[in-house]
Amino acid sequence: MFMITLSCKFNSKSLREFIFTFLLLTITIPNYALALSNTTLDRIVSQIESLYPPLEGYVIEVEGNGLTLDLKQGMPVKKGDRLKLIRYGRELFHPITKKKVGRKETDVGEVEILEVRKDFSRARSLNPTALPRKGDGVRSPFQKLTFLVAPPNIKARQKIDAEQFHFNLEKKLKQHPRFEVPAFDLGLWMADEKLSETSALTIKNLRRLKRKVNADLILMPQLRTVRGKIVLSYKLISAVDGTIQKQAKVLSDDDLPKIEASRKRGTQTSFDSKKNAFQFIDKENFPYEVVDFDVGDLDGDGKNEYVLIDHYRVMVYKLKKGKLRRIQQMRTQKGINQLIGVDVGDINGNGRDEIFVTNWKGDKLESFALEKQVGKKRLKYVWKDVNLYFRIIRPFGQKPTLLSQSPGFEIPFIGPIKKVVFKNRRYIQGRKLNTPDIYGTHFILYGLTQANLDGNKAKETVILDNNYHLRVYSPSGKVLVKSDAYYGHDPRFIEVGVVDEELGNLTNGGGETVGREDPVRYKGRLEFVKNGGRRFLVLPKNYVAGSGLLGNLVMVNNSGLAILGINREGFERVFESSKQKGFLAAFRVVPRKGNTGADVHILRTERNFISNAESGGMSEFSTYFWKPD
Repeated sequence: MFMITLSCKFNSKSLREFIFTFLLLTITIPNYALALSNTTLDRIVSQIESLYPPLEGYVIEVEGNGLTLDLKQGMPVKKGDRLKLIRYGRELFHPITKKKVGRKETDVGEVEILEVRKDFSRARSLNPTALPRKGDGVRSPFQKLTFLVAPPNIKARQKIDAEQFHFNLEKKLKQHPRFEVPAFDLGLWMADEKLSETSALTIKNLRRLKRKVNADLILMPQLRTVRGKIVLSYKLISAVDGTIQKQAKVLSDDDLPKIEASRKRGTQTSFDSKKNAFQFIDKENFPYEVVDFDVGDLDGDGKNEYVLIDHYRVMVYKLKKGKLRRIQQMRTQKGINQLIGVDVGDINGNGRDEIFVTNWKGDKLESFALEKQVGKKRLKYVWKDVNLYFRIIRPFGQKPTLLSQSPGFEIPFIGPIKKVVFKNRRYIQGRKLNTPDIYGTHFILYGLTQANLDGNKAKETVILDNNYHLRVYSPSGKVLVKSDAYYGHDPRFIEVGVVDEELGNLTNGGGETVGREDPVRYKGRLEFVKNGGRRFLVLPKNYVAGSGLLGNLVMVNNSGLAILGINREGFERVFESSKQKGFLAAFRVVPRKGNTGADVHILRTERNFISNAESGGMSEFSTYFWKPD
């Protein structure tokens, strides 16, 4: 058996908007972090604000449409800038204190800067109906600046909570009315792209970053100790061209307490393991490729049926002593339909699980739902010609939730993931799944689940990302887990997208032909289960040839199943099954009654998986017993 032993911890925050909801772990925020947030960080924000002050001036001369302004070289103004033209009125006084609070203002129009000279600027009025006067004011419009904050470089002798400092700095920037910080993890992006602080700032990589998130500036902080004092230095860098806008150092207050034993906390990246958990029961071979399977009680008798699909058939089986016995089958048109997923669950609430099949037909989806009729041999259609992808999740044995997502125009997935409900005797898309709002990130329903991991009402979103790392997001979009290891690596891909054949090849504004978007790699189930007195996350692991990420060519030689235990400090790798030939196409964990363990079913496939060809494949359905702790 293949096993690894490592350990790691989750992080936790006591600030309300940053409560680490992932696990039951409460940690008091160090006094240092709070003090730094209230003093030193205020100075940094003030310094940055001084670089981008609102510009104000007066009209000192009017010559037709031309204006002379009291704005001179050295002020933050340049040719082409547009300023608001303001007409000042009577003075305004506070009714109680009688103090002057300003003057009444009326917006007249806009002016454009034509030339900036040593002692004044030339401008023109952009509104032909406005009649500028001497003494009118000019003012720059309200300017929003968007910041990305890099992880702090800690070189101080004191033990500093780097993540809390990073959060405090982002929070302090967000509190300024002109500053914004998007929910984008710059440090994680740099790690994914294998970039250093220097290489990340090249024009090429800044353009790649621009495709992920819109930002004006990148703030790179560093903490170090100088003569026993903590000094914060930072660089403010243009996110457009990588030029340095400002460098400065700020000395922390003398009364800041030193951290003698700050608990190290951060995004979990690796897991641990130590024991063999599976006991083999039996296996069955199929001389063709089985695409997917799921398990459920189709007739309401309290016993499970097994629904397997190949590329054009839906097959229902009973399982006896590890052996499958087929009891029903439904065929679709071979060579026209391509079934890509099956999910089983009672969504209409009649006590019998329905079968939801995602069907790829040509360049569109024609998915459908079936239901077993008591006493009859045929499966009945209860929903047909559905232009949606399906996936059912049931974390820790909860009531199944049917998720759906639409195909886009020339792209496989588009729009939010929505729940499907049964209402007024029909299936309808309900409310949107509450996934974190992360700029530049588009969640798809495959390789995704949600679970309440710490007992409160908030659910974490768990995904396999595009690079096949496991990630866990808090509801606010904070990355709580990013695995070093790869999971999934399914060699199959999805390229469904609505194509308008009459349009032919589309072109962009430059005359270049626009092809279809790259297909999306299929991602299998992530299953949260209970066994014995513990909770686990079970997920597929396909071992790829070479480095593993080869565009549309993923060569899987062997596969296994990984089980991650959930404890007070995060994930630990409890078990990894031995490597078997072929890729892991699907799996299901079915708890036995009385909390006496679980049956684990694994579907492996061997075929020429460079393409999605139906021929030449064979599959193996294996059953194991998972002993409880």
